[in-house]
Amino acid sequence: MIEIKNLHKAFGQNQVLKGVDITVNKGDVVVVIGPSGSGKTTILRCINFLERADEGTITVGDITVDAAKAKKKEIHEIRLRTAMVFQNYAIYPIMTVRDNIDFGLKNRKVPKAERQRRIAEVARMTGLTELLDRRPSTLSGGQRQRIALARAMVKQPKVFLMDEPLSNLDAKLRNSMRSELIELHKSLRTTFVYVTHDQVEAMAMADMIVLINKGKIMQKGNPRE
Repeated sequence: MIEIKNLHKAFGQNQVLKGVDITVNKGDVVVVIGPSGSGKTTILRCINFLERADEGTITVGDITVDAAKAKKKEIHEIRLRTAMVFQNYAIYPIMTVRDNIDFGLKNRKVPKAERQRRIAEVARMTGLTELLDRRPSTLSGGQRQRIALARAMVKQPKVFLMDEPLSNLDAKLRNSMRSELIELHKSLRTTFVYVTHDQVEAMAMADMIVLINKGKIMQKGNPRE
């Protein structure tokens, strides 16, 4: 479960988040939707402490922290429970697919045998088994996005934070990847917080939609509502 309460964030004089409250039940897909500059991505970055909020509390599972004053140990614990998938893939072009997926596990000192087992498992789930020794530059946009997903999945997080992961794909590929993400969520049964500006994506994927504009939440509800 994720809960953010009274989240405020400013960049200089620009108040990006103005008292945002969101509760995400365990195993749900919550889609945050709104126009460019509305604060969607900043919410994700604050949950994962890529940005430090100015005010508010963040709860991930059994950890609740003061967003502005969280200690390094608390931030580390939250990051162990979460994995972020970026809009621009954020993969290393000079590494093979296997090494990209393995990178975070090596940093965490996961034993080699366990790393190999996890890589094989996520490669199978994401259709990358035959591509593990290729470099990302030789692959399509959809395949690169799968690498980003696999790298997040291999961490075995409790929460996936997804920042417009399909926006760089063409319409046909976006539709197929959306279906794959829905199936992935069903199989993993983890919590997804998914940011998009695509209304079709939001309606197709969400258990709950959060509509944000100019740093404030305008509406919350399931797609039917």
